[in-house]
Amino acid sequence: MRILFAAILLTCLPATAFAQEKPVFAGPYAGPEAGAVIHGFTLDNGDNDMTYRTTGLAGGGFAGWMAPMGKRLRLGGEVAVHGGGGTARSQQVFAYAEQKATWGYSLTARAGYVLGRDTMIVAEAGYGGYRFDTRLSSNVLSDGSLDETSGLVAGLGIEQRLNRNLSLRVRGQAGESHGRIMVGLPIRF
Repeated sequence: MRILFAAILLTCLPATAFAQEKPVFAGPYAGPEAGAVIHGFTLDNGDNDMTYRTTGLAGGGFAGWMAPMGKRLRLGGEVAVHGGGGTARSQQVFAYAEQKATWGYSLTARAGYVLGRDTMIVAEAGYGGYRFDTRLSSNVLSDGSLDETSGLVAGLGIEQRLNRNLSLRVRGQAGESHGRIMVGLPIRF
């Protein structure tokens, strides 16, 4: 009789009572993001170097993984790809240089700290770059540095959980001659 009672009791209990809840902001994720790309270039004119900067809209996506390393610490990595951006242009009397952002990427290690239950602040560092279409007039010299920038990148961000699997995040990332401010929607699996 006791075995029958225990079997009935076990079938009546919801299955979620036996499952452990997954830690927040942990596991694989991916999603879209959009924002602004800031970039520019410097033309060397001896003592009178001129720097040209612009900001333009960009969009793309990201994918990553965060692992729990305690109650509040999360460590992981992310890859992101973006397209778009603005066009920086120098205009002189008979010469010009133009740099139009086309696409960029980043591969970063990330560390997050969970505040409360639904918010995480994140710091990231890694490698990234941006590719540009460049047009030069015949009397402007270029060493090719206007076509692509790549190197170390670093960033900070904040993520707010909207529900169990969806978050809203804002992050800023900077490289040697470009930067990004992006708003994204991480979807956790």
